[in-house]
Amino acid sequence: MEKIPAACAMDWSIQLEKNLRSKIPGKFIQTLNEIGVRLECWDNEPELKNAEYRIFGLISGEEKLFLNAIFLRLADAFRLGDKQVKNGVIKLFSRMKRSRSGSRRKGGILSKCKLENYMELLRRVKEVFDRGDVEERGLALVLFGCWAELAYDCADIRYIVLSSLVSGDVIEVKAALFAAGCLCELSDDFASIFLEILTKLVISSEIPRGIKLAGGRAFGKMWCSSAVADKAYKTGLKLLLESSEDDFSAVMLISLSRIASRWRLLIPDQIQLLTLFLSEERSLHMQATLLKCHWFLLARGVCNFPSATDTVHNLFGILNQSEYPPTLQVEALKILHKILLFNSAIFPCMKIPELFIKLLVVFETMVHSSNATTRVIAVSILTDLSGKLLGRADIVSSGTGLSLASQMTSFVLDQILLLVKTKVGVHQPVELEVKSLLNLLFNLVEKHLYIRCLVLNNICLFIDKLMNILDKLLDIDKSGLSNHEFSEAASHVKSLFESKFMLYLSKIVVACLEHLGETDADTSQVLDGLKLQLENVCRCSYLGGYSCIICCLLLRLRATYIWLEEHMSLNKTNLSLPCVDSILQLDIFAVDCANKMLEGNSSWSSYKAGKIAACQGAWSTAAFVFEQIKTVVQSSSCSCWLKSLAQFSASERQIQLFLSHDQGASNVPCEGNLGERGSVSSRIIYGNYVEILLRTSKTLISAGEILAASDMGHTISFQKWFLTLRAKVLNTIADIMKLFDTILLIQDGSRSHGFGQLENRIMLPCTTSTQELASLIYSSTRISRQMNKLARELDLLSASFMGDDRQSLMIVSALALRCSLMAFAAGFAFTIPNTHSSENLVNFKFGDPEDPFHALVIEDLVGRFRIDDVTRTNILFLLRSFPKYKSCFLPRFRTQISNTSSEGRYLHKLCEYSISEIVTLQNKATRLQQDGDAVSSQIVNDGSQLLFNITSKLMLIPFRTPRRFFRFRPSVSSELFVMNEDGKYVDEISVLSGFHLSLNLCLQLKNTTAGLRGPLAKVYCILNCKMHSESGEYKGQAHLSGQDDDILDLNEKLLRYIIDVESHELHSKGRASDCFMADEYVCFQLNKRGQGFSTCLLDVSAFPAGSYQIKWHSGCIDAGGTYWSLLPLNAGPLCTVHDI
Repeated sequence: MEKIPAACAMDWSIQLEKNLRSKIPGKFIQTLNEIGVRLECWDNEPELKNAEYRIFGLISGEEKLFLNAIFLRLADAFRLGDKQVKNGVIKLFSRMKRSRSGSRRKGGILSKCKLENYMELLRRVKEVFDRGDVEERGLALVLFGCWAELAYDCADIRYIVLSSLVSGDVIEVKAALFAAGCLCELSDDFASIFLEILTKLVISSEIPRGIKLAGGRAFGKMWCSSAVADKAYKTGLKLLLESSEDDFSAVMLISLSRIASRWRLLIPDQIQLLTLFLSEERSLHMQATLLKCHWFLLARGVCNFPSATDTVHNLFGILNQSEYPPTLQVEALKILHKILLFNSAIFPCMKIPELFIKLLVVFETMVHSSNATTRVIAVSILTDLSGKLLGRADIVSSGTGLSLASQMTSFVLDQILLLVKTKVGVHQPVELEVKSLLNLLFNLVEKHLYIRCLVLNNICLFIDKLMNILDKLLDIDKSGLSNHEFSEAASHVKSLFESKFMLYLSKIVVACLEHLGETDADTSQVLDGLKLQLENVCRCSYLGGYSCIICCLLLRLRATYIWLEEHMSLNKTNLSLPCVDSILQLDIFAVDCANKMLEGNSSWSSYKAGKIAACQGAWSTAAFVFEQIKTVVQSSSCSCWLKSLAQFSASERQIQLFLSHDQGASNVPCEGNLGERGSVSSRIIYGNYVEILLRTSKTLISAGEILAASDMGHTISFQKWFLTLRAKVLNTIADIMKLFDTILLIQDGSRSHGFGQLENRIMLPCTTSTQELASLIYSSTRISRQMNKLARELDLLSASFMGDDRQSLMIVSALALRCSLMAFAAGFAFTIPNTHSSENLVNFKFGDPEDPFHALVIEDLVGRFRIDDVTRTNILFLLRSFPKYKSCFLPRFRTQISNTSSEGRYLHKLCEYSISEIVTLQNKATRLQQDGDAVSSQIVNDGSQLLFNITSKLMLIPFRTPRRFFRFRPSVSSELFVMNEDGKYVDEISVLSGFHLSLNLCLQLKNTTAGLRGPLAKVYCILNCKMHSESGEYKGQAHLSGQDDDILDLNEKLLRYIIDVESHELHSKGRASDCFMADEYVCFQLNKRGQGFSTCLLDVSAFPAGSYQIKWHSGCIDAGGTYWSLLPLNAGPLCTVHDI
């Protein structure tokens, strides 16, 4: 564990003293640089708590003693050293001042409470000022400014600074202005005095130009109080308006902007001032300064400009001036971007087309710039502004949006064609620019539904034009008339298409197809047209197999969902034959493309194609690719990875092929009355399906074991965890299919035939209808609990890996929703209202009767998707069966599935259908409750039918792999260290019976570069100790393979604590055997190195003598308010309770 700076202070002080005495040339300056870095680190540390003192064995006040010693040695170095050393000390503290978070910040190591002998420090620097020459007096004044927190209320220092302002030496006056500005930031009364002197100094005609400019910059420091800021702003404004010097005016504009940014009441006046100056003819230097002032206010968070219309007009004037330098125009464009982004509502709808045309004219000029960075910035800004304008409600309702979108789409696609035509001759790579332009279109079609058909049609026309260009190049190449320049051009076009160009274009097409049904477009015609375009694209020799296979895979997934939505309504599960033929044709075509790539020895391109195939659910293609390339690698880790992928994809292909049609017949039994399916052939199909599921589950476990045997360590923790969860899900689905077979046997009234062996069947030991129903409730509740747990594990998986892409989060969240829906269906399929808590059924349930598991299943499901009023009414109806249930709909860490994607819409409808059917089933059962056994048999029939329908529909959804599965990086995790009173790490700690256990804790974040987007201020941790917890050897991250069940409960308890919800009763209450359990929550304030320290008392006073394992888990909330789980890298300590 790394020591904190306070614990290193003594060593640093001793080392500094030794190095300062060294005679080695350059050692002095090197020492100053080293101690400067250390002091900067120390300055950013939080205040020490008792935990740090106890862990590192520090005496209270010890760190202050050595900190003072370090500063005194540096002050002596400044006092006694030569000018090079003095400059080194100044550089040290100047850098330290700049690194502080803000001028208003107090505290840190540069504070009087830390440097108790600060007067002695100031005295030694004052000695240099009193005895030194002009340059040394200037350096001393600069050091006074860097130490402003120590000197701002010292009368001697104030006098020195103010008296130096009237010195006859330029260096001394400039240094005094700097020091006075630093003191003004902390002292209101000093600022008032300094303002009077500064005003007279600046208006004096005798001062040099350099001092006048430095005085103008000093005005920007006078914002300590509103009164001083207001007076300084008015004085500075008067000086500005009376000045005719551009240099001084530019400095004053910046200073006034700094003052205004600190006090919002001054912002309107400053904006008007900038607008006034911007509207007049000014020099390029003044124009640049005005833009800098605008940008300064925007960077401070000032977004609503009072005179935005005038400012926009002036900015367009700069952008349309061709004689202005490009850098100036880029700055003007950035400011225009920010202003329009937050003030677009001030422009009426009728003015938007005119504004849009002006923007396109500007961007057309920008994208023709010779600077590639300028072109990319322009496209990025155009993306934001077009999305903002096209999203306005009045623009959409008036029909103006389609016209603007048409102009935008044509502009973007024409620019791409122009780039392809003009850049080929100069052999200049344009992939980045093409990507930025296509991303612009992608963002538009993602956000604005109404433009998708328009964009799709324009893209089809664009592909035709692009193919014509490529055909002409190909014809010239075949004729043999091509020269060297043409060969380079053709090579460039080919490299462009071998890049991710087709991938970007295909993503836009898929995004346009997402809501095709909602735009009243003829889906069949669109798909047929896209197939023709795909054939047209793939026949071009300039396109490699990789580009073709990407197009096929993306179109295949979308085609699957279109047919699922159109031909698999909520009343049938079978796909029509044309649908399956279309998907199979795309599969065959993709495999052919992959085969051509492999024949051309393009192993890396083939691997990327297989990766995308797995992410799109095309398991035939993925299995073919990974099986072929698993032998071409040489390293053992790559070999293990590819073998694992080959097993994974081959097993998923088996399931996918079984669920598809075989020569026009479905492998999955058609829906209908369950009794009609109670034939031997149907049960054989169930048996085959169970066999495939169990075999696949074993294969996935084997693939995980191959990964575990590799040397990749924690970099593949996500992959191993994901494979384990997938295997568990398939096992549970196999249990559901076994349950269906058992129901068929019950309905046949015979147990003498069926599929497979006896152990492949869930046997229900019952003789009457009531016992059959109770047994079904027992079995289905067990399955429901398994699925609910898997949904929670998937939630934990997605919450444990920061920095995952949106697609990965959505896929894992969708898988969790599917598990939650199956848990809901299995839990409610065979139940009658008011029987969930009935004592007659307690023996057929797991858990405490006081724990309403079914209510928690409802809560878990409805928290994963957005519910409408009808579904909300149905949910409230179901919850009436649980009068003891207290609602605890917590804001979960899981991601809600939106209905903007195809999978999201389908799952959304399926959830609403399932809830509605369960309510209908319970209403029907209520009406038949007076009929005795008749209601039981009816529930068995209806419940099994509904459970089968829901399971079948869920299994037909393509299973996709998240992109995160193909990224090798460890998760952001944590280690917990327990220290004794001597500051030594211990893994076992003892306490006397009847006493609390005192713990000194240190938490260390690990792998923070893996996905942490910003610094974390604090981390929360839960410590848990149970009487029955085993004290065996820790086996590493056991939870990553599903072996640690406690992590789910600990994580949910921690989440409840973090969001400050007091309803712990439902989730934290254990069984009777767990009555002796201790939980303790700890909050760690983190330093810059990801360390946190704390102490706590764990209440084990009721524990009898023995050894108990303390388990722990940690989590945090990021800057965006999202909860993340931090996986533990080590086990908690062993607690031993001794008898007194």
